[in-house]
Amino acid sequence: MDKNEQYCIQMLPRVSRTFAPTIRKLPRPLILQLTVAYLLCRIADTIEDSVFLTIKQKQNLLGEYAGILIKENATNELKAFMKHIRALPQEGADDELLHNVPLILAVYNTFPKKVRTGISTWVVEMVSGMRTYVQSKYSSSQNFLETLDELDDYIYYVAGTVGNLVTTLFSLYSQHITRNIAQQLKKYAESFGKGLQMVNIIRDMPDDWKNNRSYMPNELLKKYDVTRQSIFDKHNIQRSKKMLEELIAMALAYLDAGLQYIVSIPKAERHMRLSCMLPLFWALQTLRSIKKNINIFFEKEKIKISRATIREELYFAHVTAFSNRLIQRRFFKFRDEIART
Repeated sequence: MDKNEQYCIQMLPRVSRTFAPTIRKLPRPLILQLTVAYLLCRIADTIEDSVFLTIKQKQNLLGEYAGILIKENATNELKAFMKHIRALPQEGADDELLHNVPLILAVYNTFPKKVRTGISTWVVEMVSGMRTYVQSKYSSSQNFLETLDELDDYIYYVAGTVGNLVTTLFSLYSQHITRNIAQQLKKYAESFGKGLQMVNIIRDMPDDWKNNRSYMPNELLKKYDVTRQSIFDKHNIQRSKKMLEELIAMALAYLDAGLQYIVSIPKAERHMRLSCMLPLFWALQTLRSIKKNINIFFEKEKIKISRATIREELYFAHVTAFSNRLIQRRFFKFRDEIART
């Protein structure tokens, strides 16, 4: 493993507490491919989330970034892109990653063409959506979502694409994933990714409120007679809780596809099953924790699952990865509890 590959492997847990252990469960060749794929997605996400850029600056940088991934030899485009990036501060691991795009691309360019195409197709698709829906704390003309359909469109771009990307790499790697199985996985991949993103949106509502971001569509806000600014006001709590219930119901409906995705993976690919079980059950545990701590949540506190819960799901995944029945039993136990609470 060369120094650039080592950098990618070492950077992953620094920018994602949850995805690093899931990717490590994969077969060795897929670990590096999906690590690089995730980091390329994270680079786009870091640009989208930057508090130092206006909407226009984010759109321009995302466009430049997509152009680099589309073009086979983009040396000049990469130099121009990095000139803009170096003007940004480095205040954490995500910023460091952004300043080291050439290292990530150096590893990406060592992959077979089919793998590079499988990654770039979906990262570019993701970026195209981010450019549409990007927000900024420095602009009063923020492009907030209008309808629930737009919310669905947004989570497709930022997470449904990831489900498709993962499925593409799984299918290229595994001889056990036949054409029919690949089609089955594709059927559920997009919704699986959307479900995980919906949980992220719900979990991050307090932080997004503090940072003047919002992914609540106007259609939903009007339905419950609240505004983005007043969601956490005490006199609105009961209406906001009902809105949260609807968001959670949407997330659970998407996560149902995650269950179907996992049980569709051939049992011979145990490591793939493990890597998908972890984010699914961590997402369910996150929703359980939010429901149990709903009053704390509405005091603008972000609810996170504990390290003990993370370890619990690691243990469960290892023990039950071969059993569709046990996976389904645990899924519906949590799902029913969340829906009832």
